[in-house]
Amino acid sequence: MSKGSTVSKGSTVSKGSTVSKGSTVSKGSTVSKGSTVIPPLPPGVREAVARPRRAEVQHAVVAAEVWHTPWARALLERLGLRTVIADERLSCERVLETLAAQSVAFVCEELPVSGLAATAWAARRTEALRRGDPLLGVVFMVEDRRALDPRALGPLVRTLAPGDTDLPGFVAEVRRVRHEYHWELRNRRPAAPPAGEAVAPPARWSGAVPNFNVKHPSMLLPYALLSARTGREVYCEISPQEALLFVADSVGRGPAAAVGEVFRALRQDVDRLNTVAGSRLRLHLDHADDYEVIQAACEAGFDSVMVDGSGRTLQQNVVFTNAATELARRHGVLVEGEIGSIDGAGLRKWNKTTPGDFARFVEQTDLDLVGAHIGQFHSFDYGFAATRRALADVGLMDDRATGDDLHAFAEACARVERRLADAGLPGYAAEHRLVAALARRAVAAGDGQEDGPRLETVFREARERVPVYQRPLIDLLEREWLECRLAKSRRKSELWDEVFATEPAREHRYATVDHGLVHALTTTLAGSGRALVVHGGSSVSRTDLATLAAQGVARVNFGSGVYTDYLDALGAHLPGDLDPVADPVADPSADNPPVGEGTWKHVRRMSYLAEATRDWRSWTHAPPSFVDTFVSRLERRYAAPLRDRTPREAPGGRS
Repeated sequence: MSKGSTVSKGSTVSKGSTVSKGSTVSKGSTVSKGSTVIPPLPPGVREAVARPRRAEVQHAVVAAEVWHTPWARALLERLGLRTVIADERLSCERVLETLAAQSVAFVCEELPVSGLAATAWAARRTEALRRGDPLLGVVFMVEDRRALDPRALGPLVRTLAPGDTDLPGFVAEVRRVRHEYHWELRNRRPAAPPAGEAVAPPARWSGAVPNFNVKHPSMLLPYALLSARTGREVYCEISPQEALLFVADSVGRGPAAAVGEVFRALRQDVDRLNTVAGSRLRLHLDHADDYEVIQAACEAGFDSVMVDGSGRTLQQNVVFTNAATELARRHGVLVEGEIGSIDGAGLRKWNKTTPGDFARFVEQTDLDLVGAHIGQFHSFDYGFAATRRALADVGLMDDRATGDDLHAFAEACARVERRLADAGLPGYAAEHRLVAALARRAVAAGDGQEDGPRLETVFREARERVPVYQRPLIDLLEREWLECRLAKSRRKSELWDEVFATEPAREHRYATVDHGLVHALTTTLAGSGRALVVHGGSSVSRTDLATLAAQGVARVNFGSGVYTDYLDALGAHLPGDLDPVADPVADPSADNPPVGEGTWKHVRRMSYLAEATRDWRSWTHAPPSFVDTFVSRLERRYAAPLRDRTPREAPGGRS
């Protein structure tokens, strides 16, 4: 039933139908079971129109000589991709320039050479083809599998030989990696909501409530005990970044799946604690900017979600927020948005939300809660998208580093070849022939679990057979191979340091809260049934917290300070060295940790938490003494200042 339609008196809306925004159901009409009544949007909020999507079928750019090879053409046609043929008049590079980025799954060309020359040729062609897209799949057609060992190729590069059946898997791998790298590919506007039972919205809010970060599941118990002790709602929140880095057991099926598992486990723990402790613990998703993560939280039963588009322009923020809000509304979940970036370390650290932007954002979105930058700051990086890219990078390197890492060996051979050429040796020189012979031996077919002989065997056999004066060349090749492998390991360590560099040093001072701005923002929301949320509560003084509550702020989020307090309380109960400065195993006198400082701190803390709280679910009926101490700290420092406004004085929630 379209927008603006009217259901007349006595008419019936049958099962499965949808009554759209703006329609009228007259007196006496019947809305049957299974129909969805979608509430009207506030004035100024644009309705999302479901537009028919063009089939998302990618292209395959295929060289003419490959397309005219019958067996290769048959394999390519089975993929169902849009095929673009390149020839001598229109090269593959020119074709790629005319197509949209990420619209090409792979390029397939013929391999004109074999042996060591094929490896070098493939590397050059891959580099040339990927100038516009570093994640472009590259396929080289070979009539004989022995022409080029695919193990010597780089990530997302493979060969195509007669009888191959795994080309669809290769296309799926390219899509998966691009999905992890590109936020835009993951966050296309969701489709129109399906017809179904309308979900009743949850209770809104009554007074200011605290919202605490969950950086370890054992922190849920003191939050529940605080709620039971005070008889008030207490929110606990987790961001996708925290779910992945602090709680997830594995990312084998991908970061999004790992985060979804964390969400479901947290929901079960919260429900159990609410039953056992008599608490009113609510579960909130913090700082989510991925549709699939927001949907995972809604499906897991979260009570509210934060749709965070604050890192984009105002209009982009509005578009993203509205689309994600539609997604959450299907599950009856409270939705929070944010206008103004609360950046703890970047250039926008002191970029407060302006009242004008805030008013436009509120007018053009349909939210329950709105977060704003009023002078506070965070001390945690919520770069979930960057973490997904880093993990994808690590996965690509791991894929080619299996066994002896023939990809690194091929690169080492190319380095030695270049050094020989720079020294003036012709291509037919004995040194060149020796390197080529070692490369052929390394990729020879084998019968064991490995596809060929181990490189240590290749080097040992060569040392036994070559003249003494050629031994230095063999050792040079081995050194280059090991340095290539070491470079990959170093790069992976750098990526992990980027991932875990999430907790800058805690700032031992309080933020300067702009109370005039708070008043202006809450005035904008007055009478709308919406309320303000303040993030970075750990940076707000007790006096300011009481003032925020009195001005009608619905929720204050506390993160890094609470986590530090929890570690301190747990450490007093079960002492542990959480911040060592050296690796006691490798070198007791070393000044540096075994990995980057951020990674090492995270590893130590999480290992300590896993050991110290492994049986935390059994603490419900008899909590350790440190839990009661921590609960008292939560009540005095964080919860008590928010009670200055009673529930009766709080602004009414939206119904």
